[in-house]
Amino acid sequence: MLDAEEASLRARLLAILPGAATGGSELFLNSTNSPKTTARYSHEEADDLFASARRCMELRASLGLDAEGGVADHFLIACREAASGDAHRRGPRKLAEWLLTKITS
Repeated sequence: MLDAEEASLRARLLAILPGAATGGSELFLNSTNSPKTTARYSHEEADDLFASARRCMELRASLGLDAEGGVADHFLIACREAASGDAHRRGPRKLAEWLLTKITS
């Protein structure tokens, strides 16, 4: 189950991230981790991707596997940064570029 979920998440992100990197879509904001006023501008798949990443993390934890550094971990890091109040946080394009390098290397 874990392998299938992680493969699905990676494939979906690889399909979406190049467009997010050029177009700046709000892929990392969603109804769970973002204020309601900004979540409505989210990418149409943001909620599903966030849920998939959380499932990956939960499956890894239930199996006693380290989740740090995986696709789901990197995606959730990007989500936290996008939703943070840090004035120096990266925008959606930079986050998409960063995540793309993390999951293709």
